[in-house]
Amino acid sequence: MASGLPQRGPHAAARILLWAGWAVAAEAAAPSVLPLLAVAAATAFLSAPARRLLRKLLRRTRWLFVALALAYAYTLPGTPAWPALGWASPSIEGLAAGGLRAARLALLLAGLAVLLGLTVRARLLYGLYVLTAPLALLGFDRRAFVVRLGLTLDYVESAPAPARWLDALRAPPSGDAGPARFSLAAERWQARDSAVILAALSLLGIVLA
Repeated sequence: MASGLPQRGPHAAARILLWAGWAVAAEAAAPSVLPLLAVAAATAFLSAPARRLLRKLLRRTRWLFVALALAYAYTLPGTPAWPALGWASPSIEGLAAGGLRAARLALLLAGLAVLLGLTVRARLLYGLYVLTAPLALLGFDRRAFVVRLGLTLDYVESAPAPARWLDALRAPPSGDAGPARFSLAAERWQARDSAVILAALSLLGIVLA
């Protein structure tokens, strides 16, 4: 790991931990708290990269939202939303549960968009490298994990998109072995990072309470 680049904002590992806490809040918070989380997420989308990424994430997961809505609407028993349709009518309880599940998923994606939109990939990889340190005691090679993940992401972005998925399967493997060296700028954990995490834990406790 290389060092020397200036560090802006919270530590990369702290950013990932903040997103993990956000994911817990979006999943476990009471329905009455979700509008407050939505307002908090909206303030983060003053950044153009986060807005663009959220639109992309929502576009790519739109069919998942549809599947969730239909699954909840037609599998949960309850009062028919449109009695005239008989058995073809979804239940009111199912529609409400599907809407709640979709709202939680949207908040989860919003937090992910903020994380990915405001943090460059190299910093994310270094954050994962730091957070996987305890696994090294179990023999996990975190250096190899980060290098492989980084090279894979580089390949996914740089590889030309085939016209059809069959073309991708038939295409011969590339002879390019990738860069000979893969380095990340090390970051120093600062007192402000601890303060941010403690504040986030306090807010998470309040939200879950």
